[in-house]
Amino acid sequence: MAIVGLISHSGAAQDVRRLTSLARKIDVHERVNVAARILAGLAATPDVSVCYLDEPTRIVERALAMLAGQAQGSSLEARPVGPRGARHAADTRAASAALADVGAACVVTHGGDGTNRAVAYGWPDAVIVALPGGTNNAFSRCVDPTAAGIAAGLYATAPDRFAAHVRPTTGLSIAIGPDAVETAMIDVALVSDQWLGARAIWDPSHLVEAVVVNGDPSVPGLAGVAGMLAPGDRDHPTAVHLRFGSPGHEILAPLGPGQLVPMCIRDCRLLGPDEMIEMRGPGTLAFDGEREVVLRDRQAARIRLARGARVLDVVGLLRAHAGREATLAIGSHQTTQGGP
Repeated sequence: MAIVGLISHSGAAQDVRRLTSLARKIDVHERVNVAARILAGLAATPDVSVCYLDEPTRIVERALAMLAGQAQGSSLEARPVGPRGARHAADTRAASAALADVGAACVVTHGGDGTNRAVAYGWPDAVIVALPGGTNNAFSRCVDPTAAGIAAGLYATAPDRFAAHVRPTTGLSIAIGPDAVETAMIDVALVSDQWLGARAIWDPSHLVEAVVVNGDPSVPGLAGVAGMLAPGDRDHPTAVHLRFGSPGHEILAPLGPGQLVPMCIRDCRLLGPDEMIEMRGPGTLAFDGEREVVLRDRQAARIRLARGARVLDVVGLLRAHAGREATLAIGSHQTTQGGP
């Protein structure tokens, strides 16, 4: 039986940006609804089971109960993996590693950039179906959750047939000292503060510099800032190095949802594929919009382009499957009617 992972975290989209921007709070009821729609799609594919993140609000269990009440998905096998009562990014990493251990074919995530970073860190070779469910959602793509479930189920049962719909992405590798290596899906920023605090970046005056992969002016966060100056393309990955402060080019950029702020960009340039950017303390490094590592005075972090996570092209896969089914149906009809 093919296995699909499902990671929906109630801790996503709950940070301080609910207060500093117009970011919406995604409550548990909405997460249960999205999970139920994913599971309904998975249940449409025979011989698929689900392994899911066990978290305190019991999102998946409640979603399964919702489907059972509608007589849907009653035959879908589901069990938790990883730490019980997962609350933190480390728990998500552990659950993702557990998905790799049980032989899951792919994982559907409902969270923000931080959730997807934790998943990719715990399972570097994961094939991810990323649905937006966080504050900044630069990595994910908006597709119907039921369609995402169908695509994940189809891929899990025939990964070789649908291998062409797995797309590589470009991420960032961050080396701090001789041994410590971190990864980022979208951006790495140096801020002037020397504390983690509420982690999220919301004050542009604290930004010193950033490296951003595939800037996109249609999303909030540093990806949106970079996209205002040098929009990227997922099919042809690019990265830019931004330095902030006066004197420089002034822009109005979406630092957070509904949070258009004036920013001064002192320098913006494209990075070469083998180029390394060194950021030095004092300050704090933020990965994908969240402060993670405090750098001491003169302590250095070296940032390079690296292989990112693999993502499943849901739309492309479903189109290919629909075309194949239509061809089979038409062929069957012609044979029945005496056609060629």
